[in-house]
Order: sequence, then structure tokens, then C-alpha cells
Amino acid sequence: MSIFERMKKRRHEQLIFCFNRPTGLKAIIAIHDTTLGTSVGGTRLMEYGSEEEAVVDALRLSEMMTYQSASLESDMGGGKAVLMTEEGTELDEAYFRAFGRFVEGLKGLFVTYPAFGTSDREFRHVRRETSSVVPMEGNHEITAIGVIHGMKACVRELTGHASLSGVRVAVQGVGKVGQLLVDELVAEGALITVTDIRYDQIKEVQDRHGDVTVVRPDEILSTECDILSPCAVGRVLNDETIPRLRCRIVAGAASDLLEEPRHADLMRERGILYAPDFVIGGAELFQTEPELMGAPRERMREEAKRVYDVMADIITEAKKEDTSPYRIAVARAARRVGRIGMVRNIMC
Repeated sequence: MSIFERMKKRRHEQLIFCFNRPTGLKAIIAIHDTTLGTSVGGTRLMEYGSEEEAVVDALRLSEMMTYQSASLESDMGGGKAVLMTEEGTELDEAYFRAFGRFVEGLKGLFVTYPAFGTSDREFRHVRRETSSVVPMEGNHEITAIGVIHGMKACVRELTGHASLSGVRVAVQGVGKVGQLLVDELVAEGALITVTDIRYDQIKEVQDRHGDVTVVRPDEILSTECDILSPCAVGRVLNDETIPRLRCRIVAGAASDLLEEPRHADLMRERGILYAPDFVIGGAELFQTEPELMGAPRERMREEAKRVYDVMADIITEAKKEDTSPYRIAVARAARRVGRIGMVRNIMC
């Protein structure tokens, strides 16, 4: 499938390739839909097997950001940036300032923040070249709180009550969000199993919570639990992994968890309640773009709890329509974008 065919299929507006020879920067910025407002999305840095993999990642993740924004009534569009690294690339100040220059060249059409593979440490250089950056690094706590309340809505559906006390949760990935999620789960009285490919991150969790169980990365998806919470990379739910799941609920902070939309249906057939990742993991988007720059922390914590109501409402409609929560969430997001798009032609 050609690039334009991929863009047409997913209804993307722009796909921008950025190359800076002196620094070795190879960046792809995907802008999916700006009907609701400025496109907003994180910047992912990783080694891709091919340029095609990087393009597909940018397209898929930017589309998820549109769904996330629309689902949580945000006035932001969907975007994503991916930085392709390879052996020998020097990820220094110049590299990230070059990326910042490309973002600035979009004149506010795309606003970004640190995501997988990047942090505020690198983004201090990006900010020197562009103001189109929001400080999402400090909002990992808000994301974790939203995931907790999304989990509660799912648990209530299966048990009749929203308590996580005694609920067995397996967390895949204990990076920034995953560790904060474990903290929240411990406070709720959950029984926790964790894994990560990095021992130092597991050690941090064990130092704080000595009673967590640790399993190997290749064991986590088949761990017997009530809730499986993927908080690492995407596309972990597919034809190979879903038959091995031994959980009742999948609810995690990672983006783009489904390899294909039909995998939500496959989980439903197995009696597993899947919380759409773009709903449960986007609590910070209850804020507007200016509010993200300086909203009071306590207010953001309270707003994050609204994920419970959104998730509960989606589950209720899914039961009524005899379909998966994922299908309902996607349909709702598309409907909101379509309705708002109808009023954009009014001059004011």
C-alpha cells in the first residue's frame, strides 16, 4: 500500500518527513485530523526496522490521538511524531534542537510532548527552538489516576462494585506511568504482578513495594489475573497473544494496543472486557491546550477521575448495542468529529 493510500484509508491530513543531514535527524510527523483543534501528540524515539514501520507507527498513533481527544471531549486534534534512530546517531543537543526547528516550522499546527523513548531531559533542547510543546512529562500521575478509575468502571461491570481491593492486576511495563499506576494500585489494596525489560525499573518498584510479584516479560500476558494492564509498547494484543490471556479485563496506559480492530471483538468472544486504550489512557486531555501549560495539579487529579464516567457510559452502550466497548468508543469519536466539522464552515 502506498503512502497516499495509507493516508486516504485513515483519513490523514498531512504526513511530514523531516531530515537534517548534519545531525542525522530523521523525523516523521503525522497529522491525522484538526477538526477539533490543533493537532497534539507525543514524540516517540526508537529504532525501527524500516521506514515503512515508522510511517505506519506515526499514522496509527496519530489516529489514536484523534480518537482519544474526541472521546474525552477535548478541543485538540490528533498528531504524532516519531524519531527514527539507528546505530551511530548522536542524540545530542543539536539533534533535538533540529527537531524543534521542524516543529516550529509548522507554525503551531502540531504541538508535541515527550513520549516513548524521550523525556523532559531531551525536550529542554526542543523547547529552545519552539514553543509548540506542552509539559506532559509531569502528567504521568494524571494518566495513572485516569487508568485506575477506568479500571474501577470495568470492575464494577463484572462484580457490581468499583473497589480494586483484592483485585489481581498484572502490569506490563513499569516505566514512568507504570510505576505511578502501581503506587495507585497499592493504595487501592490490589494484588500486583509486574514485569519490565529493564531490571532497574523493576528494582524501583520492589524498593517501594516489597510485596509485588515479579515475572519474566514473556510470562506477563499469560499470567492469571483479574486485570491485565499493558503499560509499555503497543500492538501486544493479536492472534497469537489473545488466546493465551488469562484475565477478565484488559485496561492499560499503553497506546495502540490492538494489532487490528477485530482483536477487540476476539477478546469479547473470549469474555474479556477490553477498555479502549485511547479512552482509559488519556485523562490529561480533559484539559484544554492552554490549561495543560499550567493547570493546578489538584484540579487535574480530580478531572482525571472523570474517566470512570466515560468508561462506564461506553460499557453500558456496548451492552445495549451487543458489541465491544472499542467499537462504541470509535463510533462516538467519529461522530463527534463529524458533528463539529459541520460547524467549521461558519465564518466568525
